[in-house]
Amino acid sequence: MATAETVMLYIILGAIVGIVWSLRKIYVLEARLVALDLKTERLVEHLIKKRK
Repeated sequence: MATAETVMLYIILGAIVGIVWSLRKIYVLEARLVALDLKTERLVEHLIKKRK
């Protein structure tokens, strides 16, 4: 039978894993946004050169 301390430990570990998982997802999304920003910037520069 699990003691109260063991249950608390599992709850705390679960919370830590959840936070790390969320931060990882945020980091991946941020990297995608930066890549999209760079791609958009290149496209705008290309369109400006094309107009000249």
